[in-house]
Amino acid sequence: MPEHMPGERSKARQDFREARKQAFVNEIRGVLSGEPTDLLSFKEVQQRLGVRTCALGRLETVPLKRIVGSEGRYRDFDREFLPRRSDTESRWESLSAAFDRMENVPPVELYKVGEAYFVRDGNHRVSVARRHGAEYIDAFVIDCPSRVNLDSGLDVRRLLVEEEHLQFLERTHLDAIIGTDIRLTASSAYDALERHIEGHRYYLGQDRGEPVTFEDAARSWYEKVYLPTVDVIRRTKILDRFAGRTEGDLYIWVLEHHHYLRERDGGQVSLEQAARSYARRYGDKPYHRAWDWLATRLARIGGMLLSWVRR
Repeated sequence: MPEHMPGERSKARQDFREARKQAFVNEIRGVLSGEPTDLLSFKEVQQRLGVRTCALGRLETVPLKRIVGSEGRYRDFDREFLPRRSDTESRWESLSAAFDRMENVPPVELYKVGEAYFVRDGNHRVSVARRHGAEYIDAFVIDCPSRVNLDSGLDVRRLLVEEEHLQFLERTHLDAIIGTDIRLTASSAYDALERHIEGHRYYLGQDRGEPVTFEDAARSWYEKVYLPTVDVIRRTKILDRFAGRTEGDLYIWVLEHHHYLRERDGGQVSLEQAARSYARRYGDKPYHRAWDWLATRLARIGGMLLSWVRR
C-alpha cells in the first residue's frame, strides 16, 4: 500500500479519533438501552453451538451490518466495528487513507453461521468500510453449518439461550418430529418444555394403557397442549405486553400461572383468565422500577469510564 501524504495522514488520524469517540458514545448508549455493543467471539460460538465443519470459501458481497463477531479481534472493536483501542490506530489510518484514494482493498475473509458473519481476516478493513459509509464488502465466505439458525441480532445472552436450544433439539429432535421450531428467550426455559413433553407422555400412556414413544407424545403435546395455549395468547394479545419475548415464553409462563391460580383459589380458572391475570401482574409497565434501572446503569457507566481511560 503506497505511503500517504501528510494531509491524508492528518485526515485519517482525525477519522480514527472520531471513530473512537463514537465507540465510547455507543457503549454509553448500550448501557442505558440494554442493547448489545460487543462483538462476539467466533471460537465461543463454535464451542457453544458445536460448529465443527466449515466448507471451502467463495467470493461474495456481504452486508456489513450482518458481521457480528471476529475470530481474534472481538475485543478491539464494538458491534459497529468502531475501534475501541488506541493501538489499532496505525493500521486503521493506513486503510482509511487508501479508501479515500479509492484504492482497491483485498477482500476480507469471513465465517458464516446461519445469517451471521464473523471476521477471520480483515477486521480493520471492515471497520474502515463501515466508517466510510459502505453497506457491503467483498469477502471470501466460509460456510459453517449449524442446526441453530443464527441471525445478525445475536448477542452473548442470546448465544447462551441458543446453546440451550441446540441441546434441546439434540435431546428431543422436536424440530424433525413436528416440523416446526419453538423459539424461547429465557435461560433454562427449554428444560421446562422437555418436562412438559415428558409429563404429557406419562399421562398419555396412562390413558392408553401402554407405553408411548417420545415422538408420539411430542406430536400430541404440540397439538393438544401447546397450540391451544398459544391460541389463547394470540386471542388475548398479551404478547404485546412482553417486549422481546416469544409465544413459547408466554406458553410456559401462562401455564405456570394457571396452575398457581387453581391451587390458590381452589376452583376452576380458565386458561384465558390466567393469561389476562398474568399480563396484568407481570406485563410491561411505563416507568416500572425506573430508579433501579437507572442506578444499575450509572454504576456500569462509572466502571466503563475507568476502563476506557486505561485503553
